Formats: sequence, C-alpha cells, structure tokens
Amino acid sequence: MEPVSLQVDPVSGPIDSPTVFRVHGVAPGLPVHLDIATVDANGHHWVSHQDYDIDATGRLKIADPDRPWWNMTFVDESVAPVTFAGSEAGLDYRVSVHALEGSSSTTVRRSWGENVVREDLMGEGWHLRIFVPDTGESLLPGVLLMPGTTGAQPAVPTAALLASHGYVTAVLAYMDEPGLPDSFDKIPVEAIAAGMASFAAHERVDADRIVLYAASVGVSVALTTLVHTPEFSVRGVITVAPTHVVLQALSDGGPPPKTSSLTVGGEPLPYMPIRAERLIGQMIFGAVGRMFSTTPRSRALSLRPAYAAGLRDTDAVEAATIPVEKIDAPLLAIAGVADASYPADRMARALIARRRRDTDRLLVLPNAGHFLRPPATPTTVDRNDSIVSGGTPAGTAKGQRRAWTEILDFLAVTLDA
Repeated sequence: MEPVSLQVDPVSGPIDSPTVFRVHGVAPGLPVHLDIATVDANGHHWVSHQDYDIDATGRLKIADPDRPWWNMTFVDESVAPVTFAGSEAGLDYRVSVHALEGSSSTTVRRSWGENVVREDLMGEGWHLRIFVPDTGESLLPGVLLMPGTTGAQPAVPTAALLASHGYVTAVLAYMDEPGLPDSFDKIPVEAIAAGMASFAAHERVDADRIVLYAASVGVSVALTTLVHTPEFSVRGVITVAPTHVVLQALSDGGPPPKTSSLTVGGEPLPYMPIRAERLIGQMIFGAVGRMFSTTPRSRALSLRPAYAAGLRDTDAVEAATIPVEKIDAPLLAIAGVADASYPADRMARALIARRRRDTDRLLVLPNAGHFLRPPATPTTVDRNDSIVSGGTPAGTAKGQRRAWTEILDFLAVTLDA
C-alpha cells in the first residue's frame, strides 16, 4: 500500500475560501486524526484536533468545511485567552493527519490580503489605512470600514480580504491611534466626514460607487456622519452589531464620562446613557476570581446589562435616535442574538423599522456574538482584553459564514448596479 500522504487544496489561498483535505494511503471508511496549528498575528498559539472519516477518494468527510479552522483553541498559558488576531497579509498553518497506517504533515498558507497594495493617509482627527487591489483597472468600487472601540487593527484583516475581492478598501480610524483621541469621547463628526471625503477622492476609488461598512459603536459614528453630511453619497451601508442611537462617551478605563461620544460643530449630541453600575457585580466577581486563580484570567466584561438598562430610558433614547431615514441608500443590518456587548439584535430591528425601505436587509443570527469576522476565523475565545462578545463557538462560526456571504452579495448588488 502507498505511504500515507496529505493533500490540502488549495495549499495557499484566501481565508474565506473552502478547503479540501485528502489523505492517500489510508483505507476508505477508516477515521483519521486531523491537527491544525498556527501562531496568530499577536503571537498566540492556536491548535485544533478532530477525527474524520474519509471517502473512497481519500477526501475527509467534514460536514462543516470551516470547522477545522474556527474550532482552533487558544493554547498560550502565559496570558488570559483573547480572540484570534488575523493578519493583513497571511498566516502559515501546520496541518497533520495521523492514522493507523502512518502520519503526514504539510504547511499551508491562508491569506487575507492577496495581491493588494497598502497605503496610509492621515488628517486632523482621522487616519486611513487603504488596501488597493493590484490590478490594471484605473477605477474600482470602494468599501470604507468604520471600526468600533477595538480600534483599527482588528478591522484591518477584513479590509485586506475585501480588497482581495476587488474593492479598494480602507479602515477609517478615529480614536486609539497616534495623534487621535484616546477613547470614544466627543469625536467630531466633521473629522469623520473629512476622512470619508479623502477616501472618496483617492485616485483609484470610483466616488460614485462606495459602500460604508461599520461595526459595533462605529455604526453610530458612520450613520450620524452620513445624516450630517448629505453631500457625501454612498451606494449602500453595511452595519454589523449595530446601534440605532448616539451613545454615551467611553473612557480609557474607569466609568464612562457623562457626555456624548459624538459632537457636531463642537456641541455634544444627545446620547443614550450607559448604566455602568450594572457591571459592578461582574467586576467584583472577576476580581475575586483573579485573586485566587493560579492561571491568568480575563478582565473582560459583558457590557450588555449596562446598555440594555440605558435602552429603557425612553426619553434619552428618543433624543439620541439617529434619523437614519435621511440616508438615501440600501442598508444591511447584521446582529447576533447572543451578543454580550449590547442588544444588537434589538437595535438592528429598530434601524430597519425606522427606515421602512424595501431595499434594506436584516440578518439576525442565532447563537452568534458581537464579534463577527470573516469565516474560518477561530471562535472558541469570545473576548478580547476588555469586552465579552458572547455566543457559542459553533453559533458564531456559522453566523460569520452567513454574514460574510450576505455582505459579499450586498456589495455585488449595490456596487454593480
């Protein structure tokens, strides 16, 4: 019998493309053990272990092709587990199979930004990290990403991946970068508008074909800017884990300041309050747990109780509601039911209900959390250093694939029209 050998197709390819594993030299119908290991962009080690049967051609019978990737677990014992960090370029994965007949290993590469060129632009109150497809076309449709409080870096792999799909894509940073505000506190809408205008003026961007893609609290920034800058026109708006209101400011540690996260003409906008006192129990429980734990434990909090309590302040919500009906473009709202950061599913429905447009789309994902990234991104850790995302690993992974499919379709429809 031939020696055991592993074939992975493709050996090198984008992270969102399906992967096929084949094993030769093993009798069909017998199980093989598949291991995948990598080091993410932050230097943390991840690994997955699963047993699969093989068919007559040697192909591993994997019901969910994304599972070997999203089911990777965090194995760095020196720090508390945090979410997987993708790369704007790519990562190498060591793939191994083990069977009674023998073992075989190979290294494959999965990329976010294939054949793209990176540029950086900055102005007062904004930074643009731009990814341009390395093609001969002079003008291309544009996608402008507006990140949340996690800052620009976690959004960069998504931007690079969208560029590899043929869009000039940029992340618009407005805080937590050198020269920008340290926190989500009194961000000038005018600065966001200037960054958006700079992206539209890029020599490779077709200014008549731009979609704005915002996530988390970045949705409130994006929508508010569009409302107050009617001269900036977009073909569509994608909102992931959205909010329909202007939110209270957030500090870089400590209680939220009693002011708005956004300003227009130097004046703070009305905002929905965050009831931070609802988090005290979590903070005490976490501090006690860390005191007696022999291993590093997360300090991340589930912020949903604080935001849900704020939503019950009907007068404040009414004053802070963003008049999204003024935005003359189709809108896609995506939210996870199990979002532990805030009630994104309720706020997504409020967005769609207020607009009452047949061209809008709503995608609510059962068992999915707040962080919804491109498919095949590991979902076994549901928190970063400060925020709990929520959701189950399988639910969020399934939601990521559904959301990404919907996003690519929405872009194709709105930008090719």
